[in-house]
Amino acid sequence: MKTARSSFLPALAFVLAVAPVAVRAANRCGHGTSAAQDTADIRGVRAAIELACPCAAFDGSSGSKNKAAFVRCVRAVARDAGDGTPIDGRFQLRPQCKGTVLRIARQSDCGFAPAADRHPCCQHVAHAGRNVGTVTPSARCRSAAGAVRSSCPSFHFVTDACSGNAVNTCNTVATTTSVPSAAQPANTPGTPGVSVTNPNLLMQFGDASFSLNHATYTRFRRDGAGLPDAILVLVPGFEGGANDFKILAESVIPRAFVEQGLVLEIWAYDRRTNQLEDRVGLDISEARLDPYVGLDWLFGTELGLTLDPVLAAGPNRRAVFYDSTDVPFIASWTPLVFARDIDAVVDAADAAVRNHNVFLGGHSMGTTFTARYACTDFDLSGAGPARPGYAKLRGLVLLEGGGGTTAGAPLTDDTLDRMIAKFDGGLYGAVKDPSSPGRCVDGTTACAIDTEATDCAGQVPPKCTLTAAAYSVTKIGSINILNPRIVAASEPSAIQGAYDPDGGENIIQADQGAPGNNAIARVSDLNGLALLGGPSTVEGGIGSFVDDDGAVSSLAFFVATSVGAPGPMVNGLLTWQDITEGPLPASVLPNNGPPPTALPAPVWGQEKEVTKFTRLLDAFFAGDTNFTDWYYPSSGLSVTSIAGQCSNASGGTCTVGNVGAPCGGSGQTQATADAQCSQAISLDSTALSVGRGRRDIENLTQAANVDIPVISFVGSNGLARVPGAMVPFGTSIHRCTAPSCDGVTDRVVDASTPNPAFPTLGGVAGGFEVYVSEGFAHVDVVTAEDGPDNNVIGPLAAFLERNAQ
Repeated sequence: MKTARSSFLPALAFVLAVAPVAVRAANRCGHGTSAAQDTADIRGVRAAIELACPCAAFDGSSGSKNKAAFVRCVRAVARDAGDGTPIDGRFQLRPQCKGTVLRIARQSDCGFAPAADRHPCCQHVAHAGRNVGTVTPSARCRSAAGAVRSSCPSFHFVTDACSGNAVNTCNTVATTTSVPSAAQPANTPGTPGVSVTNPNLLMQFGDASFSLNHATYTRFRRDGAGLPDAILVLVPGFEGGANDFKILAESVIPRAFVEQGLVLEIWAYDRRTNQLEDRVGLDISEARLDPYVGLDWLFGTELGLTLDPVLAAGPNRRAVFYDSTDVPFIASWTPLVFARDIDAVVDAADAAVRNHNVFLGGHSMGTTFTARYACTDFDLSGAGPARPGYAKLRGLVLLEGGGGTTAGAPLTDDTLDRMIAKFDGGLYGAVKDPSSPGRCVDGTTACAIDTEATDCAGQVPPKCTLTAAAYSVTKIGSINILNPRIVAASEPSAIQGAYDPDGGENIIQADQGAPGNNAIARVSDLNGLALLGGPSTVEGGIGSFVDDDGAVSSLAFFVATSVGAPGPMVNGLLTWQDITEGPLPASVLPNNGPPPTALPAPVWGQEKEVTKFTRLLDAFFAGDTNFTDWYYPSSGLSVTSIAGQCSNASGGTCTVGNVGAPCGGSGQTQATADAQCSQAISLDSTALSVGRGRRDIENLTQAANVDIPVISFVGSNGLARVPGAMVPFGTSIHRCTAPSCDGVTDRVVDASTPNPAFPTLGGVAGGFEVYVSEGFAHVDVVTAEDGPDNNVIGPLAAFLERNAQ
């Protein structure tokens, strides 16, 4: 278990701002046109210092291990970095920045004996309005009249510890933890009776004794804060990981304390698929800030590289990537499995927080996981009193997603039969062996929809489940847009970006030893990255992929983030203009018009560029988690949805799914006509759970009883866009009865007034608040800086304080 500290970048800005300096040239360290690169250079040199002068080795036990010895060691590394020849060909330092590096070293607890209990102490001197940081024994770092002091024991360096905010609190730290889950789905390693023989799994996990029946979360907290008043558990969306919430946590945790006096923690959940991400070599790459180690770990075989010595020293191999047929058990990871995993995290949070003040939220598809959890009855026997998820929570937080609804056509017998056939073995078999169109419920008999009555005769139910991939991949023809290797490739690139964000060529594009021997050219799974254009810097390459104005986000909205604009070509490389390097070109700041009045709402409003690239890069790799979900579990999540079939696109009836309903019509394609026949469970599974007695598949029976407050956030350039997008969820749940609500105001007061896009909602009194951030793209609501355009941080902090009891 590794503890990650909050981003070095804002901390260094604090040091550069408060350090006493004489009048210098315009390009003094951290200023002028050199500022961004100085920050990156110092970060790289500090990585070299940690390898050469590890703080833990200077424990004050002798003259060679005291503070003076540590500073001497640091001085030698800084001198090496500034001699014109970069350390390891990567880390360099302008002469003007040597003093800054030494000042960082001197303001640390390196060189002191552990018994001295000396740590960074962050102080705010009220009468002077001044923030300072020292290294002080914890017993002396106590607030007193006129001074607020915070001891930060998880940090070694003042520059990393002190936030520089209104009361100079400690920065956040992040620790990733796994806890056992009560969910033990079929076919899954760790479930009783399941044997592991797949060689790739055995290589990653070492032997067959491992279990994947765990729930994982990353705990973001303010260092030294003590017992939390509230914990917000957050669930990422499609292809998202726990670090989706890193920037949000670093913004809202200190603000909740400064403005609300609330000691808040954010626990960011990783789906159980995260355990399949073989990141051991990437962790080594991160610790050394060496992207070449990460490149070798992921793609060294295709590039013909000799295994890097640090990898050869252990684990002595390269990364394992799984084909769909390696991991067919993902088909058994249903929405209910994930609800039970989330329940394990909620229970852990409840045990760690004051007075049961646990909140649950999610971003994008994570809002569906959130709403489903709230509506689930965890008494799967049906014999006892209900154990609803919402009863364990103080409130729900929905970020750029609608949550779900109880509305929709009743599920047909055909739909229910197909869901049961999927769960009882058909889907697992169809994923495990894709050699036929589908599999019957026994998981082995080949079948097709048109002949299922014969193919699956004698089986119950006699339905064919079509072949599917275990996890989500996105392709256009032969071009790979998203797959595990593409999302993994972002990590060595982002590690490079920590010290070389916008200067050298992106390591994924850079030739290794011979012309054309680069990852994009040699690894077929990465061929889609070639569509982003020619050679680029790290920011130029990743920016072209995730920016809301780029080609990829037009195909995959879930990556859309407002990170600035393409910069000029420099030395043949596409650079990037971060939001701090304005003014930005007008072409990336269009005005998309006034607020709409009807649904579905188009994008609207004045677009904003609000996500700082340097902070976003850290989120891709920092700590024991990451920004992505390499193996998003699309197969298991599909158990409670059925792809329909229409007899005639020009006008017919549904033969699969909503059987007997009319479908198709003039101008319809077969695909759109089939979609009209599809059915899925959103927030009400009563027909399956009670009607068919299959609570083991899904048990969403509590929506009408959900009586806790809900707050939602949408971006006008995102997915949800307007408050009206939240009406289906608001009308599916009970009136709010929490102390902060008045108990009489409806969630949705009037869905049509003043118009469907901006209806009259219950607000605080009705426990149904929606806040719009104009111009924000889909991901911005969790990654944007805490500035005047951000309508998430302040309202969220106030909501949590108001509903904590």
